[in-house]
Amino acid sequence: VPADLPPPTQRLVAAERNRRRAIRLGENLRRAGSGRELLVIADAAAPTTRPRDVVLLDAPCLGTGTFARHPDARLRVTPDALRDLAKTQAHLLDGAAAAVRPGGLLVYATCSLEPEENEEQVARFLEAHPEFRREPSRAVPAECLSEAGDLALLPQRHGTDGAFSARLRRTA
Repeated sequence: VPADLPPPTQRLVAAERNRRRAIRLGENLRRAGSGRELLVIADAAAPTTRPRDVVLLDAPCLGTGTFARHPDARLRVTPDALRDLAKTQAHLLDGAAAAVRPGGLLVYATCSLEPEENEEQVARFLEAHPEFRREPSRAVPAECLSEAGDLALLPQRHGTDGAFSARLRRTA
């Protein structure tokens, strides 16, 4: 395990508030999981768990990083959709912060290339939550990191779907 990653977890709690999506998540966990996952119906905006060492928020997004594989997804990209998703992401990110213990990590991820869903979202969060700071991973190759130290995969550069993630350490 790289030095900047936490030790393996005893239990992974996977939360999804939409029952249909939770069923699909459960199927994926049974197929690809380790058996240590616990699936719960819950809302990241109002966590019902005790504070955890690591919380991953895989936020709903426009999915602009997947357009090469899903060209029809372009149809749902509108200024209103972007505004609404950014508002939802901010709400979820603020809520998920409560589930991170002091010293723990909050990882915010999207499959979007839009700054409003990524860099701007993290900047807004850090301004509103001074108890968190950005903590770039040393386990990610430098060519996959933004200037701020966030994971930034670009289809045209990396030959993958586009993706973004930021590691946010809770200091207090």
